[in-house]
Amino acid sequence: MNGTTLDRYLLRDAATSWFAVTLVLLLIMLSTRFASLLGDAAAGELPRDLLFKIVGLSSLQYLVILVPVSLLLGLMLSLGRLYKDNEIAAMTGCGVSLFRLYRPFLTLGLLLSVFTALLAFQIGPWAGRTADYVVKDARRLIQYLPFEPGRFKSVADGRAVFYTSEMDKDREKLTSVFAQIETDQGVSVIVASEGRQRLNTETGDREISLYGGWRFDGRPGAPSYDILRFDEFTTRVTPPEFIYTGGKRKLMSTRDLWRSDDLQDRAELHWRIAAPLSVFLLTLLAVPLSHVGPRQGRYGKVVLGMVVYLFYSNLLGIGQNWIGKGKIPEAVGLWWVHAIVLGAALYLIGARLNWWQRRPLAPTMTAGSAGRA
Repeated sequence: MNGTTLDRYLLRDAATSWFAVTLVLLLIMLSTRFASLLGDAAAGELPRDLLFKIVGLSSLQYLVILVPVSLLLGLMLSLGRLYKDNEIAAMTGCGVSLFRLYRPFLTLGLLLSVFTALLAFQIGPWAGRTADYVVKDARRLIQYLPFEPGRFKSVADGRAVFYTSEMDKDREKLTSVFAQIETDQGVSVIVASEGRQRLNTETGDREISLYGGWRFDGRPGAPSYDILRFDEFTTRVTPPEFIYTGGKRKLMSTRDLWRSDDLQDRAELHWRIAAPLSVFLLTLLAVPLSHVGPRQGRYGKVVLGMVVYLFYSNLLGIGQNWIGKGKIPEAVGLWWVHAIVLGAALYLIGARLNWWQRRPLAPTMTAGSAGRA
Protein backbone atom coordinates (compact mmCIF):
# COMPACT_ATOMS: atom_id res chain seq x y z
CA MET A 1 0.00 0.00 0.00
CA ASN A 2 1.63 3.23 -1.15
CA GLY A 3 1.44 6.55 0.66
CA THR A 4 -1.42 7.99 -1.39
CA THR A 5 -3.55 4.86 -1.03
CA LEU A 6 -2.90 4.76 2.71
CA ASP A 7 -3.86 8.41 3.09
CA ARG A 8 -7.11 7.87 1.21
CA TYR A 9 -7.95 4.80 3.26
CA LEU A 10 -7.39 6.52 6.61
CA LEU A 11 -9.10 9.73 5.50
CA ARG A 12 -12.14 7.86 4.20
CA ASP A 13 -12.46 5.81 7.38
CA ALA A 14 -12.19 8.88 9.63
CA ALA A 15 -14.57 10.95 7.48
CA THR A 16 -17.16 8.15 7.48
CA SER A 17 -17.03 7.89 11.28
CA TRP A 18 -17.31 11.68 11.65
CA PHE A 19 -20.28 11.86 9.30
CA ALA A 20 -22.11 9.03 11.09
CA VAL A 21 -21.59 10.58 14.53
CA THR A 22 -22.63 14.03 13.24
CA LEU A 23 -25.78 12.62 11.67
CA VAL A 24 -26.83 10.83 14.85
CA LEU A 25 -26.22 13.84 17.10
CA LEU A 26 -27.93 16.19 14.63
CA LEU A 27 -31.01 13.97 14.42
CA ILE A 28 -31.25 13.91 18.22
CA MET A 29 -31.08 17.71 18.46
CA LEU A 30 -33.46 18.28 15.54
CA SER A 31 -36.02 15.83 16.92
CA THR A 32 -36.17 17.88 20.11
CA ARG A 33 -36.51 21.09 18.10
CA PHE A 34 -39.17 19.56 15.85
CA ALA A 35 -41.20 18.35 18.83
CA SER A 36 -41.21 21.89 20.24
CA LEU A 37 -42.29 23.39 16.91
CA LEU A 38 -44.93 20.70 16.48
CA GLY A 39 -46.41 21.72 19.81
CA ASP A 40 -46.59 25.34 18.64
CA ALA A 41 -48.24 24.24 15.39
CA ALA A 42 -50.79 22.13 17.27
CA ALA A 43 -51.62 25.15 19.44
CA GLY A 44 -52.20 27.22 16.31
CA GLU A 45 -49.21 29.48 16.93
CA LEU A 46 -47.19 28.40 13.88
CA PRO A 47 -48.16 27.24 10.35
CA ARG A 48 -47.43 23.57 9.77
CA ASP A 49 -45.96 24.20 6.31
CA LEU A 50 -43.05 26.13 7.88
CA LEU A 51 -41.89 23.37 10.24
CA PHE A 52 -39.35 21.74 7.95
CA LYS A 53 -37.97 25.08 6.79
CA ILE A 54 -37.32 26.17 10.37
CA VAL A 55 -35.80 22.79 11.26
CA GLY A 56 -33.51 22.98 8.22
CA LEU A 57 -32.27 26.44 9.23
CA SER A 58 -31.80 25.27 12.81
CA SER A 59 -29.56 22.43 11.63
CA LEU A 60 -27.07 24.96 10.26
CA GLN A 61 -26.87 26.56 13.69
CA TYR A 62 -26.46 23.24 15.47
CA LEU A 63 -23.56 22.19 13.23
CA VAL A 64 -21.36 24.91 14.76
CA ILE A 65 -21.70 23.11 18.09
CA LEU A 66 -21.73 19.56 16.75
CA VAL A 67 -18.73 19.54 14.41
CA PRO A 68 -16.05 19.76 17.16
CA VAL A 69 -17.48 17.02 19.37
CA SER A 70 -18.51 14.79 16.47
CA LEU A 71 -15.03 15.04 14.95
CA LEU A 72 -13.44 14.13 18.28
CA LEU A 73 -15.71 11.11 18.70
CA GLY A 74 -15.44 10.11 15.05
CA LEU A 75 -11.63 10.14 15.09
CA MET A 76 -11.46 8.23 18.35
CA LEU A 77 -13.87 5.57 17.07
CA SER A 78 -11.98 5.26 13.79
CA LEU A 79 -8.54 5.07 15.39
CA GLY A 80 -9.84 2.78 18.14
CA ARG A 81 -10.97 0.28 15.51
CA LEU A 82 -7.62 0.50 13.70
CA TYR A 83 -5.75 -0.18 16.94
CA LYS A 84 -8.01 -3.07 18.00
CA ASP A 85 -7.78 -4.71 14.55
CA ASN A 86 -3.99 -4.35 14.72
CA GLU A 87 -3.97 -2.31 11.52
CA ILE A 88 -1.87 0.41 13.13
CA ALA A 89 0.63 -2.22 14.30
CA ALA A 90 0.80 -3.66 10.78
CA MET A 91 1.35 -0.23 9.25
CA THR A 92 4.12 0.71 11.70
CA GLY A 93 5.66 -2.72 11.18
CA CYS A 94 5.90 -1.94 7.47
CA GLY A 95 7.95 1.14 8.26
CA VAL A 96 5.16 3.76 8.35
CA SER A 97 5.89 6.32 11.08
CA LEU A 98 3.25 7.45 13.53
CA PHE A 99 3.58 11.02 12.27
CA ARG A 100 2.91 9.72 8.76
CA LEU A 101 -0.23 7.95 10.01
CA TYR A 102 -1.49 11.10 11.73
CA ARG A 103 -1.34 13.25 8.60
CA PRO A 104 -4.72 12.25 7.04
CA PHE A 105 -6.52 12.92 10.34
CA LEU A 106 -4.92 16.35 10.65
CA THR A 107 -5.95 17.08 7.06
CA LEU A 108 -9.56 16.23 7.90
CA GLY A 109 -9.38 18.42 11.00
CA LEU A 110 -8.06 21.35 8.95
CA LEU A 111 -10.80 21.00 6.33
CA LEU A 112 -13.52 20.86 8.98
CA SER A 113 -11.97 23.86 10.74
CA VAL A 114 -12.50 25.89 7.58
CA PHE A 115 -16.06 24.56 7.29
CA THR A 116 -16.78 25.46 10.92
CA ALA A 117 -15.37 28.95 10.39
CA LEU A 118 -17.88 29.50 7.58
CA LEU A 119 -20.68 28.23 9.81
CA ALA A 120 -19.65 30.29 12.84
CA PHE A 121 -18.92 33.57 11.06
CA GLN A 122 -21.52 33.65 8.29
CA ILE A 123 -23.89 30.73 7.73
CA GLY A 124 -24.96 30.05 11.31
CA PRO A 125 -25.92 33.63 12.27
CA TRP A 126 -27.69 34.09 8.92
CA ALA A 127 -29.67 30.88 9.41
CA GLY A 128 -30.58 31.92 12.95
CA ARG A 129 -31.79 35.35 11.85
CA THR A 130 -33.78 33.85 8.98
CA ALA A 131 -35.47 31.28 11.22
CA ASP A 132 -36.25 33.93 13.82
CA TYR A 133 -37.73 36.21 11.15
CA VAL A 134 -39.87 33.41 9.68
CA VAL A 135 -41.23 32.41 13.10
CA LYS A 136 -42.05 35.96 14.20
CA ASP A 137 -43.65 36.88 10.87
CA ALA A 138 -45.69 33.67 10.80
CA ARG A 139 -46.95 34.23 14.34
CA ARG A 140 -47.93 37.78 13.43
CA LEU A 141 -49.92 36.56 10.42
CA ILE A 142 -51.56 33.77 12.41
CA GLN A 143 -52.60 36.31 15.02
CA TYR A 144 -54.50 38.08 12.24
CA LEU A 145 -55.80 34.91 10.61
CA PRO A 146 -59.45 35.25 11.57
CA PHE A 147 -60.66 31.66 11.34
CA GLU A 148 -59.68 28.36 12.87
CA PRO A 149 -62.29 25.59 12.50
CA GLY A 150 -64.14 24.92 15.73
CA ARG A 151 -62.40 27.71 17.67
CA PHE A 152 -63.25 31.29 18.58
CA LYS A 153 -60.35 33.39 17.28
CA SER A 154 -59.59 36.86 18.69
CA VAL A 155 -57.69 39.28 16.44
CA ALA A 156 -56.79 42.96 16.35
CA ASP A 157 -56.08 43.08 20.08
CA GLY A 158 -59.48 41.61 20.91
CA ARG A 159 -61.49 44.11 18.84
CA ALA A 160 -62.80 41.29 16.65
CA VAL A 161 -63.77 37.67 17.34
CA PHE A 162 -64.43 35.15 14.56
CA TYR A 163 -65.72 31.59 14.51
CA THR A 164 -66.44 28.98 11.84
CA SER A 165 -67.47 25.38 12.31
CA GLU A 166 -65.69 24.04 9.22
CA MET A 167 -63.14 25.05 6.57
CA ASP A 168 -62.12 23.36 3.32
CA LYS A 169 -58.57 22.06 2.76
CA ASP A 170 -57.55 25.36 1.12
CA ARG A 171 -58.72 27.24 4.25
CA GLU A 172 -60.87 29.53 2.12
CA LYS A 173 -64.45 28.26 2.21
CA LEU A 174 -66.22 28.77 5.56
CA THR A 175 -69.33 27.13 7.04
CA SER A 176 -71.56 28.46 9.87
CA VAL A 177 -69.76 31.75 10.49
CA PHE A 178 -69.99 34.03 13.54
CA ALA A 179 -68.23 37.39 13.92
CA GLN A 180 -68.24 40.13 16.55
CA ILE A 181 -66.52 43.37 15.51
CA GLU A 182 -66.04 46.49 17.62
CA THR A 183 -66.48 49.78 15.70
CA ASP A 184 -66.56 53.46 16.61
CA GLN A 185 -70.37 53.28 16.62
CA GLY A 186 -70.59 50.21 18.87
CA VAL A 187 -70.53 46.47 18.30
CA SER A 188 -71.56 44.50 15.23
CA VAL A 189 -72.55 40.84 15.54
CA ILE A 190 -72.73 38.93 12.28
CA VAL A 191 -73.92 35.38 11.61
CA ALA A 192 -73.93 33.71 8.22
CA SER A 193 -74.45 30.25 6.83
CA GLU A 194 -71.27 30.35 4.73
CA GLY A 195 -68.42 32.58 3.66
CA ARG A 196 -65.02 32.84 2.02
CA GLN A 197 -61.71 34.42 3.01
CA ARG A 198 -58.92 35.56 0.72
CA LEU A 199 -55.45 36.97 1.27
CA ASN A 200 -54.58 40.12 -0.65
CA THR A 201 -50.95 39.44 -1.53
CA GLU A 202 -50.30 43.11 -2.38
CA THR A 203 -51.49 44.64 0.88
CA GLY A 204 -51.42 41.65 3.24
CA ASP A 205 -55.08 42.29 4.13
CA ARG A 206 -57.42 39.40 4.85
CA GLU A 207 -60.69 39.94 2.90
CA ILE A 208 -63.73 38.12 4.32
CA SER A 209 -66.99 37.73 2.42
CA LEU A 210 -70.09 36.30 4.16
CA TYR A 211 -73.25 35.14 2.42
CA GLY A 212 -76.88 34.76 3.51
CA GLY A 213 -76.71 36.13 7.03
CA TRP A 214 -77.80 38.69 9.60
CA ARG A 215 -76.06 41.73 11.10
CA PHE A 216 -76.90 43.23 14.49
CA ASP A 217 -75.50 46.71 15.24
CA GLY A 218 -75.69 48.62 18.50
CA ARG A 219 -74.04 49.54 21.77
CA PRO A 220 -73.91 47.16 24.74
CA GLY A 221 -76.63 48.16 27.23
CA ALA A 222 -78.55 50.23 24.68
CA PRO A 223 -82.33 49.49 24.42
CA SER A 224 -82.33 49.05 20.64
CA TYR A 225 -80.28 47.39 17.89
CA ASP A 226 -80.27 47.73 14.13
CA ILE A 227 -80.98 44.39 12.43
CA LEU A 228 -80.02 43.88 8.80
CA ARG A 229 -80.53 40.89 6.53
CA PHE A 230 -77.87 40.64 3.83
CA ASP A 231 -77.04 38.45 0.88
CA GLU A 232 -73.34 39.37 0.88
CA PHE A 233 -71.21 41.20 3.44
CA THR A 234 -67.49 41.96 2.99
CA THR A 235 -65.04 43.14 5.63
CA ARG A 236 -61.26 43.41 5.82
CA VAL A 237 -58.72 42.59 8.54
CA THR A 238 -55.46 44.51 8.19
CA PRO A 239 -52.39 43.24 10.10
CA PRO A 240 -49.97 45.84 11.46
CA GLU A 241 -46.73 46.55 9.63
CA PHE A 242 -44.09 44.00 10.53
CA ILE A 243 -40.78 45.46 11.75
CA TYR A 244 -38.27 42.73 12.53
CA THR A 245 -36.01 43.13 15.54
CA GLY A 246 -33.47 40.41 16.29
CA GLY A 247 -32.64 41.08 19.90
CA LYS A 248 -30.38 38.03 20.29
CA ARG A 249 -26.62 38.54 20.37
CA LYS A 250 -25.88 35.16 18.85
CA LEU A 251 -27.90 36.15 15.76
CA MET A 252 -25.90 39.32 15.10
CA SER A 253 -23.68 39.41 12.04
CA THR A 254 -19.97 39.01 12.62
CA ARG A 255 -19.38 42.43 11.10
CA ASP A 256 -21.64 44.08 13.69
CA LEU A 257 -19.89 42.21 16.50
CA TRP A 258 -16.50 43.33 15.18
CA ARG A 259 -17.57 46.98 15.13
CA SER A 260 -19.23 46.87 18.56
CA ASP A 261 -17.51 48.08 21.74
CA ASP A 262 -19.91 46.22 24.02
CA LEU A 263 -18.09 43.59 26.09
CA GLN A 264 -20.87 41.03 25.62
CA ASP A 265 -20.63 41.47 21.86
CA ARG A 266 -16.86 41.07 21.98
CA ALA A 267 -17.28 37.91 24.04
CA GLU A 268 -19.60 36.49 21.39
CA LEU A 269 -17.01 37.34 18.72
CA HIS A 270 -14.30 35.49 20.64
CA TRP A 271 -16.58 32.46 20.91
CA ARG A 272 -17.07 32.42 17.14
CA ILE A 273 -13.32 32.60 16.64
CA ALA A 274 -12.91 29.72 19.11
CA ALA A 275 -15.25 27.40 17.16
CA PRO A 276 -12.93 26.59 14.21
CA LEU A 277 -9.85 26.64 16.45
CA SER A 278 -11.44 24.06 18.75
CA VAL A 279 -12.03 21.73 15.80
CA PHE A 280 -8.32 21.60 14.92
CA LEU A 281 -7.15 21.44 18.53
CA LEU A 282 -9.53 18.58 19.31
CA THR A 283 -8.13 16.80 16.26
CA LEU A 284 -4.65 17.12 17.72
CA LEU A 285 -5.95 15.72 21.00
CA ALA A 286 -8.00 12.91 19.47
CA VAL A 287 -5.07 11.25 17.72
CA PRO A 288 -2.91 10.50 20.81
CA LEU A 289 -5.93 9.95 23.07
CA SER A 290 -7.17 7.20 20.75
CA HIS A 291 -4.24 4.90 21.40
CA VAL A 292 -5.57 1.55 22.63
CA GLY A 293 -3.29 -0.96 24.28
CA PRO A 294 -3.52 -4.73 23.69
CA ARG A 295 -5.77 -5.34 26.70
CA GLN A 296 -7.70 -2.07 26.72
CA GLY A 297 -11.32 -1.73 25.62
CA ARG A 298 -12.08 0.07 22.41
CA TYR A 299 -14.65 2.44 23.89
CA GLY A 300 -12.89 3.28 27.14
CA LYS A 301 -10.94 6.07 25.49
CA VAL A 302 -14.15 7.50 24.01
CA VAL A 303 -15.35 8.25 27.54
CA LEU A 304 -12.03 9.95 28.24
CA GLY A 305 -12.45 11.97 25.05
CA MET A 306 -15.90 13.16 26.17
CA VAL A 307 -14.46 14.24 29.52
CA VAL A 308 -11.74 16.20 27.70
CA TYR A 309 -14.32 17.85 25.43
CA LEU A 310 -16.56 18.84 28.35
CA PHE A 311 -13.54 20.30 30.16
CA TYR A 312 -12.54 22.27 27.06
CA SER A 313 -16.06 23.55 26.29
CA ASN A 314 -16.65 24.55 29.93
CA LEU A 315 -13.39 26.50 29.95
CA LEU A 316 -14.52 28.29 26.79
CA GLY A 317 -17.86 29.12 28.42
CA ILE A 318 -16.14 30.43 31.54
CA GLY A 319 -13.74 32.49 29.46
CA GLN A 320 -16.57 33.97 27.40
CA ASN A 321 -18.40 34.92 30.58
CA TRP A 322 -15.26 36.57 31.98
CA ILE A 323 -14.77 38.60 28.79
CA GLY A 324 -18.40 39.78 28.89
CA LYS A 325 -18.00 40.88 32.51
CA GLY A 326 -14.61 42.51 31.96
CA LYS A 327 -12.81 40.16 34.35
CA ILE A 328 -10.04 39.47 31.83
CA PRO A 329 -8.66 41.79 29.12
CA GLU A 330 -10.11 41.33 25.68
CA ALA A 331 -6.58 40.92 24.29
CA VAL A 332 -6.28 37.76 26.38
CA GLY A 333 -9.69 36.60 25.21
CA LEU A 334 -10.02 32.84 24.98
CA TRP A 335 -6.46 32.33 23.81
CA TRP A 336 -5.39 31.06 27.22
CA VAL A 337 -7.89 28.20 26.92
CA HIS A 338 -6.57 27.27 23.49
CA ALA A 339 -3.01 27.44 24.82
CA ILE A 340 -3.83 24.91 27.57
CA VAL A 341 -5.37 22.47 25.09
CA LEU A 342 -2.58 22.96 22.56
CA GLY A 343 0.04 22.29 25.24
CA ALA A 344 -1.73 19.12 26.34
CA ALA A 345 -2.07 17.93 22.73
CA LEU A 346 1.61 18.54 21.94
CA TYR A 347 2.66 16.75 25.12
CA LEU A 348 0.55 13.69 24.31
CA ILE A 349 1.74 13.63 20.70
CA GLY A 350 5.33 13.92 21.88
CA ALA A 351 4.80 11.05 24.29
CA ARG A 352 3.45 8.85 21.48
CA LEU A 353 6.39 9.79 19.24
CA ASN A 354 8.90 9.32 22.11
CA TRP A 355 10.02 12.95 22.03
CA TRP A 356 10.25 13.17 25.80
CA GLN A 357 12.31 10.06 26.47
CA ARG A 358 15.67 10.79 28.04
CA ARG A 359 18.45 9.56 25.83
CA PRO A 360 21.57 8.05 27.53
CA LEU A 361 24.67 10.16 27.34
CA ALA A 362 27.58 8.80 25.27
CA PRO A 363 30.50 7.52 27.45
CA THR A 364 33.31 10.02 27.87
CA MET A 365 36.85 8.71 27.30
CA THR A 366 39.45 9.99 29.76
CA ALA A 367 43.19 10.14 29.28
CA GLY A 368 43.78 7.41 31.91
CA SER A 369 41.39 5.05 30.39
CA ALA A 370 42.91 5.69 26.98
CA GLY A 371 46.35 4.80 28.30
CA ARG A 372 45.15 1.59 29.88
CA ALA A 373 43.46 0.73 26.64
